Amino acid sequence: MAVFVSGSDETAGKTSRDRFYQAGFVLPESDWSDFFAPAWQERVLDGPPKIPYLHMTEIRSPKWRAEYGLSKEDAERRVDEACAIIHTMGGLFPIGAYMDAGNFRDNFASAKFIAASGGAKTLEPDYICFLLYSMLVLSYVDSYHPEAQKVDFIVERKSDITKHIQEFHSHTAANLADLGKPSLARLVGELIPGGKDRVPLQAADVLCWHSARSKSGAIDAAFWRRYSHIAHNDGALIEITPEQITKLKIVLSV
Repeated sequence: MAVFVSGSDETAGKTSRDRFYQAGFVLPESDWSDFFAPAWQERVLDGPPKIPYLHMTEIRSPKWRAEYGLSKEDAERRVDEACAIIHTMGGLFPIGAYMDAGNFRDNFASAKFIAASGGAKTLEPDYICFLLYSMLVLSYVDSYHPEAQKVDFIVERKSDITKHIQEFHSHTAANLADLGKPSLARLVGELIPGGKDRVPLQAADVLCWHSARSKSGAIDAAFWRRYSHIAHNDGALIEITPEQITKLKIVLSV
């Protein structure tokens, strides 16, 4: 069975009103396990000193680095290696969706959805971005990999957020039909919550962190060198406009 795997992450900026990103990579499952993960383990994690995972927030923290005996220079080199692996891995396709979270919250503060528990939940940017991200991933695989039989989605395990995204994912096939993309439903695989040790999630974190900060003025030459490795890969990045959110609101009946 030709199984593809998407690992994605999200970032909301410093406040709940900043631009919200959902981004990640999709690759055949065998390429993740046979090529990407071993290179990542050897060049990013093993050191010495060895670290359990690469996460941009932690590796920039002096306290976290001290816990693993990692100097600032070591940390910079690990991030360099991560971006280089992403750049050179053939077939690794970056995909992202983003929105103005402040605008979203202003316009849809009263929008609710009914959870499986029966309770009414506030509609958050996470859910909409993940839905659009999923559709982009499935569209890419459908167009360029006719041999694919399904796409599994790995997301970081985050208490209630993960539970609600799982609930949204369970309705993905129906939502795709409502959005005029019923042919993509055949590719919908599992949604797999994972820890920070999952390599696809680590790669997605690097992508998300750099993508979100590419619009900031407070970045240096080292950032641009790394970001250019990621940004120059073929991929898809879309903005979710308020008009598109309105359409989704109708489709999802929230």
